[in-house]
Amino acid sequence: MSISEPEVVSGSFADQFEATSEEASAAPEALASAGTSQKMELFVNGASIGWLGENSGEWCVVAAQEAAVSIEPYVWKNVLYYRNANSTSRYLSVSDNSHYVGFYNWMNARGWTLSGNVLTSLYTNAQLSFWSSENGYVYANSGSGYTPLTVAFR
Repeated sequence: MSISEPEVVSGSFADQFEATSEEASAAPEALASAGTSQKMELFVNGASIGWLGENSGEWCVVAAQEAAVSIEPYVWKNVLYYRNANSTSRYLSVSDNSHYVGFYNWMNARGWTLSGNVLTSLYTNAQLSFWSSENGYVYANSGSGYTPLTVAFR
């Protein structure tokens, strides 16, 4: 059995989802608890590989510190979510295909758990991961070939 690199994603993160209704895409009006915005540093086996950034298609990538995205944690209906602090209508989410991580509207926001320095998607039940430094994308995929990431908020 050979392990192959995930197919390169095309289009934007938003292209991966279809809005089913205007009401479903609206963000919650009242948040139970919001946190301060911070940047997320990414690690493999304790060594920093970079920061959580995003490309022009709103897909999450490993980036330099100066290109890191500020994100805000918040809890709504007892579920932890993250949103882009500079574009508060965009929420950390996971795609159906290969489980790429990116920013999308509230309708497809995915919940997360943070246990110590492990951030796990409630959608895939997998922690943040990446395939390779050449690929650069961030995933929530625990399949063969994906390297688990740990995080630190700064």
